Amino acid sequence: MKDIILDNGRIRAHVNAFGAELRSLEMDGLEYLWQGDPAYYARTSPTLFPIMGRFLSDTYYVKDTAYHMGINGFAMDRNFTVEKAEETCAVMTLRDDERTRAQYPFAFRLEVSYLLDGNRMHISYRADNPGPDPLPFCFGCHTAYRWPLEGSDPNRYYLRFEQKENAASFNPFNWKDGGFVRDGFRQLCHGLFTNYTRSMTDIRSEYVEYGSLDGGHGVRIHRAQFPFLAMWALPDENASFVCLEPSTSVHAGAATTIEDRMGTLVIGPGESCERAFSIELF
Repeated sequence: MKDIILDNGRIRAHVNAFGAELRSLEMDGLEYLWQGDPAYYARTSPTLFPIMGRFLSDTYYVKDTAYHMGINGFAMDRNFTVEKAEETCAVMTLRDDERTRAQYPFAFRLEVSYLLDGNRMHISYRADNPGPDPLPFCFGCHTAYRWPLEGSDPNRYYLRFEQKENAASFNPFNWKDGGFVRDGFRQLCHGLFTNYTRSMTDIRSEYVEYGSLDGGHGVRIHRAQFPFLAMWALPDENASFVCLEPSTSVHAGAATTIEDRMGTLVIGPGESCERAFSIELF
């Protein structure tokens, strides 16, 4: 599918209707996003819905009936309908059909919007429930940033939180690192990801910054409406990306229903839910 190109004179972005995926994000001639390599990670920034992570054996239950859904849900592998494609804004939608109901037996309408504003990309999600039953779901974005962004040493990169957080991280298998972030700062290295994805919650900061101690370019992820932040990379310095993933829910433990997953959103018949975050480039 051909990319939709957004350009506000400062940022140039490519968005694709397959998975409503952000494929490129450039400012001042610098590409901020990993461009995908099947040897390491073929994606760039897929939309995660209705789950983030996975169930054990990819199996979960709705009213005692078993359903099978793969890692990070199905939205990233579906063609969305383009509702709007303008110079600085794109809106795409996905609705339930026979294929989605085979693995997720709910009626839904999912809307994903991208908007350029100065040096920011605003990304918003909306779920509508047109069906007769409560709708459980998660919003998430699996964005992979280049690591390093420029020619500097990847071990000089960091995460810096708006506030002086002292926070733990945990992985999907209940392993926990109690001192992952101290005083709102964490220097990065590939060895941090030997134990798979790290997730964090109870974050007070409105944004988290990713950049280099040597200065230059970076990003601030304004994620206040997303209570979880997941981080994933490969413990291999040849895999030059790090995924920073704001989400409303996260995979942890052995939940067997969507409702049992940490942070699951549930809306009733006729209700809607919206969440948004932004990527500020510098």
